[in-house]
Amino acid sequence: MRAISRDPFARTELHRVRDYDVSHHGCKWCGQIKTTPKGRWFLYRYETQHDAGRHDYIDGRYCSVDCMRAYYS
Repeated sequence: MRAISRDPFARTELHRVRDYDVSHHGCKWCGQIKTTPKGRWFLYRYETQHDAGRHDYIDGRYCSVDCMRAYYS
C-alpha cells in the first residue's frame, strides 16, 4: 500500500493499492479505467489507517484520489 496523505489532527493516513480486477467496471465517479504502459487495466482502492491500528476501507474503485474525494464530498 502506498500512503497518499496524512491528517495529523485526526491522526489518520490515506492509503491506496492498485486493483487489476476491473473486467467491465470503471471508476465509481467518472467511469474511467486507467492503463499501465503495457496495456493492463487497473483502478485504485483506498483505505484510511488510524494511528491506533484500525483500518477503514473505502467502498468502490476509483481512477484517482480526486475522484474518490469528489464522490464522498
